[in-house]
Amino acid sequence: MTVSAPKSNRRPGRPTSSVAGSIREDLLNAAIDLFSRRGFDGVSLRQIADAVGADIALTRYYFGSKEDTWKAAVDQLGVNFALELQKTANGTYSSKTEMMKAVIRWFVSVSARWPQLSKIIAFEGSDRGVRGEYIAARLVAPFYAFMDTLITDAKSEGTIVDVSPRTIFFMITHGGSFPMALPVLTNRFPGGDISEVENLNAHAEAIIKLIFKDSPPS
Repeated sequence: MTVSAPKSNRRPGRPTSSVAGSIREDLLNAAIDLFSRRGFDGVSLRQIADAVGADIALTRYYFGSKEDTWKAAVDQLGVNFALELQKTANGTYSSKTEMMKAVIRWFVSVSARWPQLSKIIAFEGSDRGVRGEYIAARLVAPFYAFMDTLITDAKSEGTIVDVSPRTIFFMITHGGSFPMALPVLTNRFPGGDISEVENLNAHAEAIIKLIFKDSPPS
């Protein structure tokens, strides 16, 4: 839905309460999309506002500076990711190994639905300053801590070779996300359209087979 700032006697950028939530959400979604496609340096507050037909003053009103807007976008992605991860983690599993397999399948699926997540990480993850630190703290570290424990537990069950948890973590997160973040490149090579459910599921199962010893589909 395209919206614009309401015309009234209020200061520019102040919407009525009935539309405020919708405008803020639209602006935030536009920010996530633009930052994921162009990176921080390639996006302006005006472009974010223009994407939803709103006044640039609204972006400043809700989020502040461009850096604050970028942080809000990262935070929203982190919240969405954590909520979905928790649902998967709360499932019933016969072992930590089976739980880890379920998390890998979920991660591949969510990476296809939200390619913006890995795209923003790719753009800003190599930054040595504030943005790189923010990406590490808000998007990567919480998932790393969760997976580190899960990997250690699966190792204790004898289902994973004894290699660094960091190596396994990035095998999962890089291998499980970047083919979907770069579908045009991925689809130039044999294996079918990565956006199709059948091929996406096959990709997840292939990652599982690479990580786990003698891992039949469960």
